[in-house]
Amino acid sequence: MNRFAKISVIATLSALSFGGISHAAGVEMNWPSEIDQTVRNFKGDNFSIVDVDTLNRMNAIRARIDAETPQQLQALHAAVSANRALAAKLKARDVEMNNIAGAAQATDGSLTLYVR
Repeated sequence: MNRFAKISVIATLSALSFGGISHAAGVEMNWPSEIDQTVRNFKGDNFSIVDVDTLNRMNAIRARIDAETPQQLQALHAAVSANRALAAKLKARDVEMNNIAGAAQATDGSLTLYVR
């Protein structure tokens, strides 16, 4: 392999690695310390519901959900309950409060709730 091709491959692999770190840092910033407040203040219909079992075990969000303490989960449930509009929309979609396992907000403001 010539020198130019080796450098190109190394640069590409490095960029992919940094992209993964950036994504993980974004998840860290919104989980779990700020997510309760985010959920409590969420307004609108721009939310989705994702089954935790559909996430790869190596996924950063899945790792956060699996590592949650009972206190963090209780705080998340309290935040959803405090947001009456969101709680009503979840109830209309047959989402039970005890099944909510986590949440994350995207940069566009949309909210993803993870259920078991």
